[in-house]
Amino acid sequence: MAVKFIENWGDGLLGFWEITETTDLLISMLGLGHDELQNLLQYRNELRKKEWLSARLLLREMTDRTSKIDYDASGKPLLKNWPGNISITHSSNCVAIYYHPYKQPGIDVELITRDVGKAARKFLSPKELADCTIDGATSNKDLMLRWCAKEAVFKMVHYADVDFASQIACYAKPLNADEGELGATFIAADATLTISLHFRMINEMLLVWGII
Repeated sequence: MAVKFIENWGDGLLGFWEITETTDLLISMLGLGHDELQNLLQYRNELRKKEWLSARLLLREMTDRTSKIDYDASGKPLLKNWPGNISITHSSNCVAIYYHPYKQPGIDVELITRDVGKAARKFLSPKELADCTIDGATSNKDLMLRWCAKEAVFKMVHYADVDFASQIACYAKPLNADEGELGATFIAADATLTISLHFRMINEMLLVWGII
């Protein structure tokens, strides 16, 4: 099993796993019941199957119990058979989970070299775009830090149709370290939340997480 790490984080648990197993091996490791197997078979894409399986295996490794994961109307994961909240993210054969027993977590992982320059104006404010301009050039890794941060915040809040550019603001220094912190603010008609986030580079993967 290629679990990179499972660690305590505050009152919660943070887990990261690079998926190297085959789909058949993941199925045998998880030991699916009939209903879960039927849920798995609705996915035709092999990578999506691996993500579905590995998320449940990682959560079992993190909590030492078999967990039933369901999804709400917006697609956010829910624990069915025991208390607590989870956020799940996948990218490039990696899965990461942040579990918290009573607060709402959010987590996102992306390949740091993913090019998001063309979409930057859709998810960043003019001030944030300026913050990502280093020595006269746009820094894609700083765009990615804010992309991941805003995705993590979106997973925490219970609002639909969030405008990333105007409702989620990120405050971060240039990304020159492998691990650190950044801040974010979520603005809605009935609430304004200030959120502390953490980031970590794992080889070429950028992981960002936090709780509210």
